[in-house]
Amino acid sequence: MIGVIADDVTGATDVAAAFSREGLRTLLALNAEAPVTGDADAIVIGLKTRSIPVADAVAASLVALRTLQNAGATSFYVKYCSTFDSTDEGNIGPITEAVAQALGVSTVVTTPAAPIHGRTVDDGNLYVFDVPLHETHMAHHPITPMRDSNLVCLLTPQVQGSVSTLPLSAVRDGVAAVRATIADAERTGVAHTIADAVTDADLAVIAEAVDSAVLTAGSAGLIGAIAGRQVASGRTVSAPPVGRTAIIAGSCSGRTLEQIAAFKKAGGSSHRVIAERGQSAAELAEAALTWWDNQPADTSALIYSSGSAEERKNELPGAGELYEQVAGIVADGLAQRGVQRMLIAGGETSGAVIRKLGTTVAVVGEEAAVGAPWVHDVARDVHLVLKSGNFGDVDMFTDVAGRRQS
Repeated sequence: MIGVIADDVTGATDVAAAFSREGLRTLLALNAEAPVTGDADAIVIGLKTRSIPVADAVAASLVALRTLQNAGATSFYVKYCSTFDSTDEGNIGPITEAVAQALGVSTVVTTPAAPIHGRTVDDGNLYVFDVPLHETHMAHHPITPMRDSNLVCLLTPQVQGSVSTLPLSAVRDGVAAVRATIADAERTGVAHTIADAVTDADLAVIAEAVDSAVLTAGSAGLIGAIAGRQVASGRTVSAPPVGRTAIIAGSCSGRTLEQIAAFKKAGGSSHRVIAERGQSAAELAEAALTWWDNQPADTSALIYSSGSAEERKNELPGAGELYEQVAGIVADGLAQRGVQRMLIAGGETSGAVIRKLGTTVAVVGEEAAVGAPWVHDVARDVHLVLKSGNFGDVDMFTDVAGRRQS
C-alpha cells in the first residue's frame, strides 16, 4: 500500500485523483491521526503544513507517517505544491528530511514536475506553462513569494543535507541511467536529488527507476506515474448521486474568478458574501443560507466571497479568515438541509469546510476535473469536490452544477 503525506487539503485531493484515475481504491484522510484502515490500495493524508512554523509542520508530518505505517503502508510519498510554495526556512525540505530520517532513507528523489498541470523541470529550473517560476504570479504570493526558479537554490537553504540534480539527459537515456545517477547520489552522500521532467513519459521513466524506493517526494505528477505502475484491486470507483449542487468559492485565483463569471453568465444563481464592519461569520452565513432557502428546490447555486485584487483592496482587516469561517458554517448548514453535493473552491476554504463538517476520512471517487475528484464523507453522506483555486476548466462550475440533470 502507498501512503502519502500532503501539505494541504486540495493537494491531497489532487494526489487522490491520480490514484483513483488508475483504478486504485483510495482513502483521503483529513488529519494526521484519522482512523484509517488497510482496506485500500492507497491512503492520502491531507494536512495544513505548507506555511505553518517548521517545527509544527514536521511534527504533524511524523504523526501522519505513523498513522500510515499503522494502516499498513509500505512505501511513502511527501507531496508538496507543483509551484514549490516555500520559504528559505521550509517547509518542503524539513518535512522531507524528517520523514526520510524516520524511515532510514539516505537519498530522496524529488520533483515538482506535473506536465498535466503545465509544471515542468528542465536543468533544475521550474517552469509554469513554459514561464520560469519567478516570472509568474507566484513571485508576488503574499506568504510564499517565489523569486527564483532554480530548485537547487530554493531547496538548499531549507535542508541539512546536500542537493543534486537528476538531469533530463539521464532521464531520456532510460531507467538504467536514472538508477545509476541515483546510486551515484547515494554513494556521495547526497540527500535530495531533484529530477528533471518535461513530459509524462519522463515521469514514467523516473517512476520505474524508483520502483523499490521506500520514500519519494514531489507534486502529484510523480506519484501519479508511480500509481500507474500499481496493480489495482479492481474495486469500482464511486460516483456522486444526481441532485442539487452547492458551490462555495473562497479562492481569489484567476481561474476561480473566471469560473464564477462563467457560471453567472450561464444564468446560474449566486450570492456574494461581503462583510460589513462589525458583522460576524454567523450573521453572514445565516444570510447566505436564507438566500439558499429561497432558491428553487431543484436549482444548483453559488455562494462566494472571491474577488479580484482591486476588490480585495477595500476588504476589512481579517476578512479572509472571516470568509473561511462563513464557508464552513454554510457547508454545515447545507449538509443539515440534506444537500449531498458540494463543490468547494480554494485550499483554505476547503480546509475550513472539512473542519466544520468534521470530515476525517473520505472515499475518493470519479474526477469532476483533472486533479479534483469527488470525495465521499460516508459519516455525513456528503460528496465534496475540494478544488484548488487554479484547477478546472472555465466552465467547471457550470458543468458540475448541470450534472444534476443527467
